[in-house]
Amino acid sequence: MNRSRTALIAVAVCAVMLSGCAPAVPVAPSAPCVPGAVAVGEGADALQAALDAAAPGAVLQLAPSVYHGRFRATAVATADAPIVLCGTTGTVLDGGDVAGGYALQLEGAAYWDVRDLAVRGGQKGVVLDATTHSSLSGLTISDVGQEGLHLRSGSADNSVRSVTIERTGLTDPEFGEGVYVGSAESNWCRYTACDPDRSDRNSFSGLIVRDTTAEALDVKEGTTGGIVRDSSLSTSAGAVVDSAVDLKGSDWRIEGNTIEGRADAVSIHVILAPWGSGNVVAANVLRPGAGGVGVAVVGAAREAGNTVACGNTVGTGVSLSDVACT
Repeated sequence: MNRSRTALIAVAVCAVMLSGCAPAVPVAPSAPCVPGAVAVGEGADALQAALDAAAPGAVLQLAPSVYHGRFRATAVATADAPIVLCGTTGTVLDGGDVAGGYALQLEGAAYWDVRDLAVRGGQKGVVLDATTHSSLSGLTISDVGQEGLHLRSGSADNSVRSVTIERTGLTDPEFGEGVYVGSAESNWCRYTACDPDRSDRNSFSGLIVRDTTAEALDVKEGTTGGIVRDSSLSTSAGAVVDSAVDLKGSDWRIEGNTIEGRADAVSIHVILAPWGSGNVVAANVLRPGAGGVGVAVVGAAREAGNTVACGNTVGTGVSLSDVACT
């Protein structure tokens, strides 16, 4: 019996005996992103079935093709046995119509490692809801109706590395953030049972965010202890917001980045105390627009222990901040 026929029989047996399992065949030894990877067949049904059946330690390798649909993962893995979802050149999750839906959602998940694929379409690109200890790397997120990447509903201790986000806000420019962390106080009853959305201790490095209609990075009240470093953050020329980075959380570090805003590069606000305090902006190259400053510290944020380091760089004739640097 040849290998193709064997694979087809295996898939058929899976479908009959384990209706929730995904059509899968072993990946050739030279191909897997992680040893032991299992290839996910082409098509939306195959991918969603694989996500539904994923158990701790699973390694799901996507084909170099376009998966048309909107996908959701909910499995809880462990630090010792994470779930890996990986693509390769040509792997795309296409959420379709930008008027609704999420191209990829992790909901209540833990210890996922999503890497090396493109995500496009849908109202939102990638959404993490109540997801912890997970990582996104090597992704391109583009062409969405609202924000590109949203971590909310208490999504904490996650890592985002080497991710490019572009062309957001195609239907709703005011909601077209590149990266959105947490949720506004007005939405806490929707997402976190009226408690603060503590999407805390998330780290971001090596981001490229550009051509967004709202902030490249919007950090909401309720969040604490995040870090953004070694990234390039900018908005579109016609963005509907003044700054590329808006900090409303506490104890965030923004360091070693290049940040370009339509007016101010970075702004810090107190929307709801005690958040909006203890943030540090250091060692960045800041490129504000005409009439703007590198870091605008607004209202009550001036008395909230925020630090603008003198080691930030701005162009000749441009003010580093509207407060004294330290």
